[in-house]
Amino acid sequence: MKKALVLAFVVATATSLSACGFALRGSDRTAAVIAPTNLSTQLILEDNQFALGLKRPLVKRLQLLGVSEQATAANTVKVDNLRLRRYELVGTLTEVRLVMMADVSYTIGGQTHRAPVQVEQSYQYNEASVVTVDQQGEKTKTRLYDHLAQRIAEQYYAKAKL
Repeated sequence: MKKALVLAFVVATATSLSACGFALRGSDRTAAVIAPTNLSTQLILEDNQFALGLKRPLVKRLQLLGVSEQATAANTVKVDNLRLRRYELVGTLTEVRLVMMADVSYTIGGQTHRAPVQVEQSYQYNEASVVTVDQQGEKTKTRLYDHLAQRIAEQYYAKAKL
């Protein structure tokens, strides 16, 4: 009798959880309010090696946020003065810090917002190693492009939904 009572209590508790405010992702009605009204943008990048490395991750990050890239869009994301700096603390085990910076202007609904964006990452490089190529540095540059693109896309998304 006691086991049946405990079992009934557990079943009743489990079925009442749906009434406690738990909801599945994607079923929330406020998702339409959060989405930006400016769902397309034009990317304007410099014509150089650094900007070429940023374009693909930036387009990908914007698409993940639901923003499409169109050449004829009224809203623009302009990336200028993209640069990469390398700082080293030299020794047998060299500490390398890579800093990627860009001056970004967002034109949304006729208003222009300018903001410098910077990302950085550090790694250690063994100068005494037989390998002469800094493979970790190349991987770190790729990650920096992705992080910078993520930051730019998130800033555009935040400004576009206002």
